[in-house]
Amino acid sequence: MMLAIREIQRGKGRFATIVAALSLIVFLVLVLGALADGLFYGATGAVRSTSATAYVFSGEAEGSLVRSRLDESDVAAVSAAPGVEQAGPVGVLLTGGAGPQGPVDLAVFGIEPGNAGTPTTLVEGRLPEAGEAGAAAADTRLRDDGVVVGSTIAVGGIPATIVGFVADSSYQLQPTLWTSVDTWREMRDAVRPELRGQPTAINAIAVVAPASSDLAQIAAAVPGATALTAEQTGLAIPGVEQQSSTLNSIIYTTLAVAGLVVALFFALLVLEKRELFAALKALGSSTGRLGRGVILQAAIASVLGVVLGALLARLFGLVIPPEVPTLFRTDTLVTIAIFTLVAGVVGALFSLRRIARIDPATAIGGAL
Repeated sequence: MMLAIREIQRGKGRFATIVAALSLIVFLVLVLGALADGLFYGATGAVRSTSATAYVFSGEAEGSLVRSRLDESDVAAVSAAPGVEQAGPVGVLLTGGAGPQGPVDLAVFGIEPGNAGTPTTLVEGRLPEAGEAGAAAADTRLRDDGVVVGSTIAVGGIPATIVGFVADSSYQLQPTLWTSVDTWREMRDAVRPELRGQPTAINAIAVVAPASSDLAQIAAAVPGATALTAEQTGLAIPGVEQQSSTLNSIIYTTLAVAGLVVALFFALLVLEKRELFAALKALGSSTGRLGRGVILQAAIASVLGVVLGALLARLFGLVIPPEVPTLFRTDTLVTIAIFTLVAGVVGALFSLRRIARIDPATAIGGAL
């Protein structure tokens, strides 16, 4: 261990280079990860952060809350299905509204407060009560538009008084407004007059059921309907799965490049120090001891690279415009740190074979 640390102290410039390279790679990966998390959580919060474990849709909707069309009478049929503990109507309206400081983009969710599909991330105030008309809970992102508890947001001229705030509840990157089905329907009819002839229409049915429940059996309660878990519903939102897989592929490829950079660096280091390693072997140092020193150096370089890269990413996050959907999560940082450390150590392991092939006779003028 001391030999490895002394080697780092003697070659500070050389190790600074590999640390700088790893820092830039970690910075890039963390920014990509923040973008991936921002897109995913910003698009799916409204289906992840509620009491619902699954949703029932019309057959042609393909898991889209916006495209689905059911009747409110279907809620009773789903409630009676085997395994269903709760079932509640869900209405969704992507629209715009008028807030305290002017126009705002919104996704209005009509629910039956206290039933399945009720948000579980209340951070201020309260949720609308059952049967309470004209009241709504707002996504915390609407605070940036001057919305506070007691403010009024109007959609199509229909006002809703904000009684509380919920976190992590965006839908398709738009902040949400959570109100009763009756108030949602009034707003829908005001901005979508072609739907005024559908007084009992809803978009989907939120369900609370054990994970072992048969979703196909639950969906069968409504002819032609389908059912998806809350996680599957989030991935069914247009573009979410494609964005996640594309960005994750880039992230994994970049981490593989990190391992390759470390492998090349230590391969060159061993090549440059082969006479020194030969002398150490001649003095009794084993291949394992020398190899552990190289791996320790790789681990130190990886840790420093993660720390510096994380600091750069956090500083960069301070200047990213708020309209860019980024989310720097501690879980993502820990995952990327582990992957970087593993990639660095695995990269260094490729140098062990070269160390093992070094002949101690080299130190006294023998041939390799």
